[in-house]
Amino acid sequence: MKSDAAVRDQVLSRVDELAPQLVALSHAIHADPELAYEEHRAMARCAEPLEAAGFAVERGAYGVPTAFAARAGTGGPHLVVCSEYDALPVVGHACGHNIIAASGVGTGLALLPVLEQVGLRLTVLGTPAEEVGGGKVDLIDAGALAGVDAAMMMHPAPYDDIDGAGLAIEEWSVVVHGMASHASSEPQLGRNALDGLVAGYTAIAMLRQHLRPWQQVHGIITHGGDAANIVPERTAATYYLRALDMTDLADLRSRVRAALEGAATATGTTVDIERVGHVYEPITTNVGLAKTFTAACELIGRPYTPDPKGKSPGGSTDFGNISQLVPGLHANLAVHSWPAVNHQHEFAAHCVSPLGDRTLLDSVKAMALTALELAADPALLTRTA
Repeated sequence: MKSDAAVRDQVLSRVDELAPQLVALSHAIHADPELAYEEHRAMARCAEPLEAAGFAVERGAYGVPTAFAARAGTGGPHLVVCSEYDALPVVGHACGHNIIAASGVGTGLALLPVLEQVGLRLTVLGTPAEEVGGGKVDLIDAGALAGVDAAMMMHPAPYDDIDGAGLAIEEWSVVVHGMASHASSEPQLGRNALDGLVAGYTAIAMLRQHLRPWQQVHGIITHGGDAANIVPERTAATYYLRALDMTDLADLRSRVRAALEGAATATGTTVDIERVGHVYEPITTNVGLAKTFTAACELIGRPYTPDPKGKSPGGSTDFGNISQLVPGLHANLAVHSWPAVNHQHEFAAHCVSPLGDRTLLDSVKAMALTALELAADPALLTRTA
């Protein structure tokens, strides 16, 4: 490593000092889950210690009420470290965003005393609404990446995958319209919107056999009608479409739309399809950041625990959009939860376990060391191997 050994030791010692505070922050966010764009308490919990330490903190950053930007440093490369803190319905922090939030805060607090010495500008960026909506895309559109040289974050997972890819994704709201009638005495006068919705769902299920690798469609029926004795006149569903890249996503989009529209035609109904939120792009991992982060994990003695089944591009994140614009790293780090996986109640429990807390502190150390290397050697961002 090219960074100064004494500075590295100072930063690592600082993380050890911060450990009780960071674990408490992670557990507090975990115990108080808030959904996308509603994360007011989590945002405040993250912003307050950064502001108290000396960061210039902007709450409601870039016009997003539950975002924040904590800025420090006056020279050198400009690094953004992302903190996510939105939760999921029902299962709460089953994607470990409590750890992500605390890891970003911890990285900022650990680096703050040495930023001027090493020559680094740092922004800890609070990024709401990753699970739905795409808060990072809101921030991009508002200029949050202007003048930024690199961005990174960590994400809890069952296994380690430092240079994971992720899939492109978009969400659809689908509404089928029919005509109400008495389901017993005059059914012939009705047009069954539930039939249109179910026929579309079935058509998509048959389409799956012929999709390209990693093209995925999954959905739920959110409204199936109002009463069993009324021919349903309006039904609704939500679908997610995923693919390896934007070309495959465009192909999938046209095929799924054809399935839904064909089902509507067959049942005498009509269908409205609207995209919800932003399209998430796949992750492009910067080789230099990934190599440096890997070396940092080795330096702190964190063993690498890969998935024995091999690498998988599954899952999606709006950090992919960031990684398409600036060199990025989205490091998946194991909380050693297997067979529990993300979005399960059991995974949520692992994210406040002793192993989850250990992963939080390891990630802070590894991201802080990676930041020091970036300051010492900005050319690492151009590495190709």
